[in-house]
Amino acid sequence: MQGRIPGISKTSLWRTWKAVRRELRHSSVRDVIDYAEYDLAPDKWIVRLLKQLSLGQYEPDAPFRFTLAKSNGFSRTMTLPSIPDLVLYRTITEHLYRKAKQRQHPHVYFLRDQLSQSERQALADATQRMKDPDYRTPSMRSFLNWLRYHQYRQRILLKKIFPFIVTADITNFFDSVLHSHVAEALRGLAVPPRMIGLLFFLLERLSIRQDYADSHGISLPVDEFDCSRTLAHLVLFTHDDQIVAAVGKDRYLRWMDDQNMGVHSRAEGLKVLGVVGASLARLHLAPNAKKSRVISLREARRHFHLDINQLLDTAEKLATQLPRSRHVLRARVRTAWQLAKQHDGVGEFGKILKRLYRLAALAGLRQLRQRALRDLLAEPTIAARVCNYVRVTGTAGEYRTFYHGLVVHPEQVYPDVSLAATEALLQMEATGSDAAAIVRLAKDLLRRRHQFVGENLAAGVAPLLLLRFGNRRTLNVLSAVFTKRHDPLGRPIVRSAAVVFASGGRGEFRAVRKAASTLWRNYLAEIVQLGERLGTLTGVPNSFKSRLRLGFDALTKYHYLDMRVLVMLRLLLLSRHAEVRQWVDDWRQQQATSLPHFDQRLLRRTLKP
Repeated sequence: MQGRIPGISKTSLWRTWKAVRRELRHSSVRDVIDYAEYDLAPDKWIVRLLKQLSLGQYEPDAPFRFTLAKSNGFSRTMTLPSIPDLVLYRTITEHLYRKAKQRQHPHVYFLRDQLSQSERQALADATQRMKDPDYRTPSMRSFLNWLRYHQYRQRILLKKIFPFIVTADITNFFDSVLHSHVAEALRGLAVPPRMIGLLFFLLERLSIRQDYADSHGISLPVDEFDCSRTLAHLVLFTHDDQIVAAVGKDRYLRWMDDQNMGVHSRAEGLKVLGVVGASLARLHLAPNAKKSRVISLREARRHFHLDINQLLDTAEKLATQLPRSRHVLRARVRTAWQLAKQHDGVGEFGKILKRLYRLAALAGLRQLRQRALRDLLAEPTIAARVCNYVRVTGTAGEYRTFYHGLVVHPEQVYPDVSLAATEALLQMEATGSDAAAIVRLAKDLLRRRHQFVGENLAAGVAPLLLLRFGNRRTLNVLSAVFTKRHDPLGRPIVRSAAVVFASGGRGEFRAVRKAASTLWRNYLAEIVQLGERLGTLTGVPNSFKSRLRLGFDALTKYHYLDMRVLVMLRLLLLSRHAEVRQWVDDWRQQQATSLPHFDQRLLRRTLKP
């Protein structure tokens, strides 16, 4: 039956798009302009999407897939749908969650913001309790000899102290979810049947499967925008029921598929793990035997590194008082590191490393540089943090040495790690021979002269590197990328090169438009449409203005010029209207005072109304 689907409206899609737009700049693989074209005329594509849904003519586009490193050579395949498909998918899952939320038990979380809020609340409650004169009871004395109660509360989130903690995890969770169990999780909700049908239509198209093979009705596409995460969370509601019935709601905590339960003995813990296994089996899921176990308080101290986290929390407070407290911060970070390195690789050591690299960067401590490459290869999930630490604690030449040593290392087998290392170059303040070397690197990436894992993803950043460190002559190398009739580079690279080139002015945009008219495989049509719309602007839309803000470097505490924002500003100058051009000039003058001298010069050089 054709017609509108309740719950999917212009208002709900627009609200979701605004949320997705905020998160795009934090994506692991960023677009050259964070899909800014969808903010020039949002009403048009949203209305078109609603019309397609109403007529039953909607078809999702093929998604972009990439991998994120895990460890030991393994990676997780990620899915990035096209913007309309992503907005629709998230709108549906958020609507379903609102309908099912009343079934949710306390202390179960699937969003990072929810967990962070609960951690802050637990810390505040624990700190208040520690002020109680009756707090230090004899039964807790041995525990308190080595642990502050607020660390237990903040890291484990159980209010009562239990002598044993059960930790459980699910093997290949997203890949193992049956679509039939998603349907069971949604049973009984007051949701239109067409919305449910549309959801499974999206899952069939977005989920990973072999080419030209039937769908197996299994797995959720893993995205970075909490769509599949929401569905997976709903699937585990029946599992939560089983565990809460066995141990009680105050002894159970779940963060996505990671679960903690408080028990009074190891024997009780083993029984609880049996209940966990039986409950997951009903959902055709399996517990991760390696990560699921019963640990004592003493073992929990080391697994969660509660004592080290205590030292790091103190250092975090000092980091808010920089630069006055820098010398004290360095001493605290050194102390924390001396303790941490004794337990290298134990428990959640990767999280400790991530915090240490951030604090060491804030303190200007170079001590970790000698092991940065080794840590990155062992814990590739913290690649961005390690690369930026190396960037802020050394010179541009030192970072280039680190970069080349990383991408050619035989143990570097993760494409996203090479991308993270290349993205860090966009915040470098290189001049002279260092800038020339980065320009050569960018040209070689676009000309396929480098052979390393992740070179295709790194090549998508190369046009931005040319804009930052090159000149108008170096930008001419970009035209060779998007004028090739047979495109070996792929859509993201062609799009990146064409957008950066078109931002040079009306003449450059006309060159892109001419190339688009002759290409056999045309990736440039959307860029031509973007340029045409920009050329007719009489004012800067508010939705576009919200994108044009400075970046903030958490490792230096300084603002910086996001190169993607610079490209968007240059594209605005395609407009012939004086009001738009004056707005860009005003933006440049207002924001320049907050930027480092390098970025100020970059603005003057590349942004000339």
